[in-house]
Amino acid sequence: MEVTFGDERCVPPESDQSNFRMARESLFDHAPIPGNNILRMRGEGDPAEAAAEYHAELLRRAAGGTYRHDLILLGMGDDGHTASLFPGTDALAVTDRLVVANYVPKFSAHRITFTYPLLNAARHVCFLVSSPGKEAILEQVFSGNSSYPCAAVRPAGGHVTWLLGGGA
Repeated sequence: MEVTFGDERCVPPESDQSNFRMARESLFDHAPIPGNNILRMRGEGDPAEAAAEYHAELLRRAAGGTYRHDLILLGMGDDGHTASLFPGTDALAVTDRLVVANYVPKFSAHRITFTYPLLNAARHVCFLVSSPGKEAILEQVFSGNSSYPCAAVRPAGGHVTWLLGGGA
């Protein structure tokens, strides 16, 4: 088992905003997953360098082939973003990298994120959407509106499952 991160905020791993910190406290501290099998994005470093490092590590682990996740768990934001693929950001158009640094004007900050080539290479993608207020976006996505970043997650040789709850 390898655990990867679809995105990370550019903060140290101890920060309250760190995705890694949340995963460590809720999962890794309680599960016998070898440390080498947890691929942390280094949000505390230069975003472009951290993204390039993660990209290179995924390629190394794929031994020159395509890194293909068995399962990717994603959420969906109020604006239809997923991972750190936000509407109107440069990462949406990236086709030659697996992981990139993405400047998000909404937060005036960089984030590190998987790109569509990596997400769409997965065998299975599962969206977990449980907060209320996202019904209108979900209705549009399910009706074929591809203007939201989450709608472009369509694994070529895989499946997408949406788990909805809590008013979503």
